[in-house]
Amino acid sequence: MTASSPLGETRAAWLLAGVEFFFALSWVVYVIFLPELLTRGGIDRRYLPWIIAADQLIFALADWWMGVAVDRARAALRMIGPMLVLLSAVSALAMLLMPWLAATPALFLLAIGVWVATSSALRAPPYVLLSRYAGRATLPRLAGIQLLGLAVASALAPYLAIVLKGVDPALPFLLSALAVAVSALALVYVERRLPAASLPAAGKAPGTAGGAKGSWAFLLLLALLLAFGQQVHSLINSAAQYKRLADPALLPWLLPVFWIGFSFGLLGAGRLVRARGVLQVLQGACALGALALTGTVLAVSLEALLLSQFAAGIFWAAILCAAIGLAAESGNPLHTGRHTGALMATLAVAAFSRIGLAASGGAAAVGAQVLDWLPVVLWCVVALIVRRMR
Repeated sequence: MTASSPLGETRAAWLLAGVEFFFALSWVVYVIFLPELLTRGGIDRRYLPWIIAADQLIFALADWWMGVAVDRARAALRMIGPMLVLLSAVSALAMLLMPWLAATPALFLLAIGVWVATSSALRAPPYVLLSRYAGRATLPRLAGIQLLGLAVASALAPYLAIVLKGVDPALPFLLSALAVAVSALALVYVERRLPAASLPAAGKAPGTAGGAKGSWAFLLLLALLLAFGQQVHSLINSAAQYKRLADPALLPWLLPVFWIGFSFGLLGAGRLVRARGVLQVLQGACALGALALTGTVLAVSLEALLLSQFAAGIFWAAILCAAIGLAAESGNPLHTGRHTGALMATLAVAAFSRIGLAASGGAAAVGAQVLDWLPVVLWCVVALIVRRMR
């Protein structure tokens, strides 16, 4: 088969960015209204963080399963778009029903489980879909475009929490469900519009990118350390750092700075990966990212903190694009789905770990100073390990 044109690949990536945006936005809406829905069902709010943590575990398992399922469909030359749209439709229906089932805790929790599990159709598989049309060298750039949907949704989250305050959950859940269901049709469009890129024979699988040594499991461990550091920084430390230098009322306008930097980083990270290689970008981004995180800890002015947060977001974008490129280049090219699914699962495990740390009181026990430096230490450790890879 002939490879798709660069223009066609870019259009596909922007379509999938829309899918990513509406999926991420549905998650934001869910988290905003979950406390109110738990109250409707008489569920104590102290279980809130543990329910969200359980969601992340379901994401992790479902991401891996979806990656393997996509690989099997690919090996059998079957179209995966219709399967993903079906799962997305089930996900949308489960989300639509949540406000109506909130009064019945058992059914409400079941709907959450179904929604989370089927939502994985909009996480790892779209990256695999891109890899079927793009060469391995162009995947990080296209994945960077697709990740813009996640970046914009994350930046909007603090504003949505203000705008939706006091609104009945039924309407936001309805709009989110419809948006996810309709946008998922882009998966079918992308698959049918573009011809698949040619693949090496299954028996001629290349090694990991850049000749990097070590098993894929070890690389996932490094990804876990990086993602956990990012989670602790952006979702625990950042608010406290801003409160130290600014009026807490400004938090909804300050917290998105990291994600704005992330968005800008995504625009150039893919091209940088293509020019310099996955491993070299990962080495530089980990080291410079650790330096940016250090700046957020030591900042003595709001301007310095904003600059450090913006830079940290840029380097996290470079790390994530390089990691997706590494997942695509590691091992058998017919196993891109399970590798990408494993990477998405690793990100979910990192989120679970961060939520567990906060919910169990571990964050308060270790102290704010230790938490401030924890992301810096984790990224420095990974930077030193990756630096030795060739």
